[in-house]
Amino acid sequence: MKKLSLYLSFIVTGLFMVACSEDFKDWIDQKTYEPEAAVTIPGFTATPGAPVDLNTAGDSVKLLTINETALPAGSTLDNLRIVVTPEDGNGEKITIKAYDTDGMFPYSELQSAVVTYYGVRPTPRVLNAHAYVNVMRNGEAAYVDIGTFNITITPKAPAISPAYYIVGGPNDWATSAAEKPIKFSHSGADVYEDPIFTAIFDAAAEGDTWFAIGDDDACAAIGDGDWTKLLGIVGGENKASEGQLDFRYNMGADNSFCVPAGPKKIKVTLNMLEYTFKVEAVNIAEAYYLIGGPGEWNAESAMTMSFSHSTKDVIEDPVFTYTFAGTGSEMWFAFGDKEAIDAVGAGTWNKLFGTKGDSKDLSGSFDRRYNLDGDHSFCVDGTAKYYRFTINMAEMTYTITPLNFSEYFYEIGNESGWSTAHALYGPSGDGKYQGFYYLDGEFKFKPNENDWNDDLEYVSGSADNLSGSLQSSGGPNCPDPGAGFYRVDLDAANLTYNLKKIEYVSIIGTANGNWDTDTDLTYNKTDNCWEVTCDLNAGEMKFRGNHNWDGDVDLGGSFDNLVHGGSNIAVEAGNYTIKLYISIAGKHKAVVTKN
Repeated sequence: MKKLSLYLSFIVTGLFMVACSEDFKDWIDQKTYEPEAAVTIPGFTATPGAPVDLNTAGDSVKLLTINETALPAGSTLDNLRIVVTPEDGNGEKITIKAYDTDGMFPYSELQSAVVTYYGVRPTPRVLNAHAYVNVMRNGEAAYVDIGTFNITITPKAPAISPAYYIVGGPNDWATSAAEKPIKFSHSGADVYEDPIFTAIFDAAAEGDTWFAIGDDDACAAIGDGDWTKLLGIVGGENKASEGQLDFRYNMGADNSFCVPAGPKKIKVTLNMLEYTFKVEAVNIAEAYYLIGGPGEWNAESAMTMSFSHSTKDVIEDPVFTYTFAGTGSEMWFAFGDKEAIDAVGAGTWNKLFGTKGDSKDLSGSFDRRYNLDGDHSFCVDGTAKYYRFTINMAEMTYTITPLNFSEYFYEIGNESGWSTAHALYGPSGDGKYQGFYYLDGEFKFKPNENDWNDDLEYVSGSADNLSGSLQSSGGPNCPDPGAGFYRVDLDAANLTYNLKKIEYVSIIGTANGNWDTDTDLTYNKTDNCWEVTCDLNAGEMKFRGNHNWDGDVDLGGSFDNLVHGGSNIAVEAGNYTIKLYISIAGKHKAVVTKN
């Protein structure tokens, strides 16, 4: 009845009555308005305009037209606004105030609303809009609902392709456009959610490296003789390390990129939402060294603390790792290549690397001290048993992982159909584990028997597949070393593993005749044991591996608790069936039956 009575009052008296008791100024000042507080006037409505593309719009956008013919003479309008929600209604209301009562709304606020609901992808988006305006006559005013409707808006955003390529560089220009051998890497997310593309590629074999950037369309156009769709540097500063991108057809020149001769690799990072680029020369040393931390702050100490690295070329694998024990209190450290450590020896410290963030950050990016405003050393609290310090010299990023190793790590692989995890034992807590198992196919390592959290996967290794380096998740399986029984050594702190094939396990001793003769056992894959039936003399015996005493297998003590390096075992004369179970320290045993 409120809306009707207000409208009747308007007709009869020619004056507006406010819909509520509040002063009209309060309505003007409000940033949001509830529909219940508004009145409606028959015939007084708003009509939405055509769909709007903010990529081609100016600072103000025509969204609607108000039909004022239903109002009496002398009426004026003020404070036009719309309250919008996404098409499905699932989103907080956003109020947008018009520039004027002609239906012109600010581009920036429309862009913000669409991006809030839908993201920045330049696709037509539908908003539910509810329009309100203040109507004034003879010094009094009413807050009026002028209708609901849908408006279609395309947010402003540049065109982003799903893939980009380096054209030129170390390759022939036309050939590289046709074959696209250097593709930028991307997270795989929506390119408007993640517009960052990265490529690391070889510099030209000789001289400067010249290149451009193109998507699939640009590369295809080159095949037709059109080179204008490639991206180049705005301003034409070919050797610029960062700046704006644009298409050649907008610049009237090729404006290609140029990296002066010197680096082995070149890294290019694109932000295609902002159309910006960054070009970096990549020079990675063969070795890096920790200074401080568990050692001393001098060159001599640093040269004893070399980071570990895989067998790959440092450009192919730019990740280096150093693991050190905690001390129980704060530990400060930095790192450097040989040049930086030599400079420390000569009294110059600014060639070391330091963190760009806070010293106690466990991850972040780093740079040379001479590019930072201080030494920016790294710091850990020292309370963990060990710390793994991982650096990526291509990305100039680091991760520090506190390590508190449990007694067991696990191997799992094809030999069990990936269904049974085999324990590796490491009682010292330093991340070094050992176990003996039959392997047949690919495998992995994991810290938990019943899940894959923080598993270790392959990076690279020896040609015989008996050793390799590992990474924390995200990689392939360790390769098949060939079916057989192996001693498995894992260094989970330094992310390496080694396998030693046990070709033979045998009985040796006076019970076997003498200490120079081996009686070999046969491996039983079904029962996971080594077994033999043989005659033994009264005397002593032990088990050994590969017909030697080099430490692979040297088991004695007692049959129900075989210990590496244990004492000789006394036996009576007779015929015996022996099943020997070798796995981890504390679990080795033999089941011996006298026939």
